[in-house]
Amino acid sequence: MKSPLPPGRPPGVAPILTALSLLLGLASTGCLGTMEAIDPRSLPITSASGQRLQQHVSFLASPELSGRQPGSSGNRQAAHYIEEQFRAVGLQPLPSLGGYRQAISPTIGDNILGFLPPTAASAPARWMLIGAHYDHLGYPFLGADDNASSVAILIETARRMTGQPGHGILFVAFNSEESPYFGKTEMGSQFLFHHLPPEIGHAGNLQAVVIMDLMGGVQWPPLKDAIFAAGAETSPTLYQRVKQASAPSLTVFPVGMHLVEEIPEIGHKAFSDYDVFRNHGLPFLFLSAGRTPRYHTAGDVPSTLHYDRMAATVNWLRNLITLIGQDEAPYGFQADRVEWVDEVASFREIVNRAVHDGTRIPGTSRWSLYKLEQDAEWLRDADRLVPTPQNRDRLERISIRVQCLMAGYSGCFTF
Repeated sequence: MKSPLPPGRPPGVAPILTALSLLLGLASTGCLGTMEAIDPRSLPITSASGQRLQQHVSFLASPELSGRQPGSSGNRQAAHYIEEQFRAVGLQPLPSLGGYRQAISPTIGDNILGFLPPTAASAPARWMLIGAHYDHLGYPFLGADDNASSVAILIETARRMTGQPGHGILFVAFNSEESPYFGKTEMGSQFLFHHLPPEIGHAGNLQAVVIMDLMGGVQWPPLKDAIFAAGAETSPTLYQRVKQASAPSLTVFPVGMHLVEEIPEIGHKAFSDYDVFRNHGLPFLFLSAGRTPRYHTAGDVPSTLHYDRMAATVNWLRNLITLIGQDEAPYGFQADRVEWVDEVASFREIVNRAVHDGTRIPGTSRWSLYKLEQDAEWLRDADRLVPTPQNRDRLERISIRVQCLMAGYSGCFTF
């Protein structure tokens, strides 16, 4: 029952005071008790693969390379390092390029390409492309997670791979992914797509494209050994291969691309090198461990990465490539297809952890917890719902809220 207004107080004052008291309460209570964020320096590196991954990142994200900005000396040093690593792990240069480099422009630099040829002499011209960008923002931003982590996984996956009977495997370290090149013709992935080497032929010869970005960051303990796999839902057979692939100690959450890109009140926003391939109807997969509070800051340094999870990702990706190599028929592409039940299951598990007293995301406010509790209730039976535009929008808002909290942004309760 509402309390009566004190004598003489105008009726409109009560809602104002109520709102003010809520704001003051929020300011005074601040954040709830949450889990401690992981200190990556406490994570052991238990494998030779993890140690090699650390060595790659330590070089690429060293102060000497000054953040690998396209056109810079550090960017050229990174390109030379990747070229030498491709050679050392047994990748071949494409004859049409006369080496491992595809020049974008003298002021930007090069994409770096190496490949494993199909082992069957009569194999059709089918290819897999595994890619990650190696440029970053320039000093003082050294870009360990973004995106030396993915380039390191690219190199170590190439080291572990053997040729497939019916597919060539093209490994690509893209240049010029970061602003101001994103989405422009000078963007490394855009340039490669529009200048495919003749060994590849036309784009339809690409069986699948796998793009990695932000593969090393770690912040919230429940996701310490997890990565996200988005985009494969547009190609049913590729999606099944993603679900079949496995690796010890690694959890792979399948999520729809719309859950990554649809920002409430803003709209559609692409985030990495998969964009040009998706826009031309090619089967693709985008892998990421997600943003942390160190994203695009000077704190993104080699000591903040989870190298054992990166090593597990190498094993998982090798398994996936081998599975894809068993498929001869083209995968096809359905731009608006979703895997609703799996999407709901992924976020049900994540949100249930996020609302639990002992496993809240670091920095969760009372308002964000209130919204997450509503999210958890909706997710409880959401897999029985039809993925209408309204239901898709609700799940997109949940996804963006979780991403916002994991990245340490403020205002996550507004989504």
